[in-house]
Amino acid sequence: MGGAHRWQRLISELPDKMECRVLCPPPAYPYGEFENTHRPIKREEIDGVPVTRLWTLQPKEDSRAHQSNLGRILNYVIFSLFASLYVLVNFWRYDSVVTVSSPHTTFLPGAVAKLLGCAWIVDIFDLWLDNAEDMGYVEEGTIPYRYIWTLEWLAITKSDAITVITETMAQAYVDKFDVSRGKFTLLPFGVDSDLFVPAPKTTDSNRVLYVGNMGDSHALRPFLEAFQQLPERYTLELVGDGKRRNELETFAAELGIADRIQFSGFVDRSEVARRLQNSALSIVPLQQDFQLDYARPNKLLESMAVGTPYVASDIRELRRVSEESNGGVVAPNDPGAVAEAIQMLLEDPERREQMGKDAVSYIDEQHRWPTLGTRVAEVIRKIG
Repeated sequence: MGGAHRWQRLISELPDKMECRVLCPPPAYPYGEFENTHRPIKREEIDGVPVTRLWTLQPKEDSRAHQSNLGRILNYVIFSLFASLYVLVNFWRYDSVVTVSSPHTTFLPGAVAKLLGCAWIVDIFDLWLDNAEDMGYVEEGTIPYRYIWTLEWLAITKSDAITVITETMAQAYVDKFDVSRGKFTLLPFGVDSDLFVPAPKTTDSNRVLYVGNMGDSHALRPFLEAFQQLPERYTLELVGDGKRRNELETFAAELGIADRIQFSGFVDRSEVARRLQNSALSIVPLQQDFQLDYARPNKLLESMAVGTPYVASDIRELRRVSEESNGGVVAPNDPGAVAEAIQMLLEDPERREQMGKDAVSYIDEQHRWPTLGTRVAEVIRKIG
């Protein structure tokens, strides 16, 4: 239950005898893109999987609005309360409950299910509380912080199994709550092998691509500044949106490079794959001052899957992937270092071609959905 976007795909890889239902809110993000609903419960079936949607507040603010945090918080909290009520009424139907975080508020219905006798699996792909504190969204010692910290403690110490996206994340929780490393199973994000397919050949394009949110955790400013130091033939396209988009557009104009920086907004997923295939490089910028060492984001994996090398911020997990896969390089969030890394790869097509092949092999071994589905099935059997 929760923001179960990847579990829709994981469920399809589970054995047929494992019957599943997804409990989630109505779609709301990107804000303003979906029509609001007032139905308390909506049942549907998606790709053969029964889905129950419970009403919660659906923020209307555009994702660039700085005032959108309250709406997002209410979205999370209201859903967790209604999901807890759903568990109270229906717990006898289920052997196991999986709660997906972020946000950590989904831990509440998971704890209720555990109290009522269900096995509880926690799936975490974001150090949500630590990041929220780093970015100033919540202060340690406040009532909201204590509430989320208590839910996190319950999830890590009282659940039956925990799946996390990286080894770095597992170790962070081991150190924070003094629990056994054996409780954690690595379950990284998967990549769609039908959509994100390798490009037939290395492109001779001079375009660099960014795909994703433009938020506080993304170190886009030094990467923009890098283009001020690069030859004019190199361009950058940013696909996506976020509350910092206006700021970054203004910053690009101030740097005098607005004619080389294209902000494309949201595009269809198939178009993301095509643009990655036709780009010479992608960038994966993350803040080094926040607790993001655990991160292995989708934008990185999808770029690797199509064979497009990347330049990423030098944080622990991105450095690990780069060393293991040879699929890209990392650089500190310094404009000069970023510019040097980008130019080095753009001027060496043979190296980019080899890096692309190595990246595709790495994704095939580590990040395909059938492999991850088998891993989930093993976790469920183990606690069942």
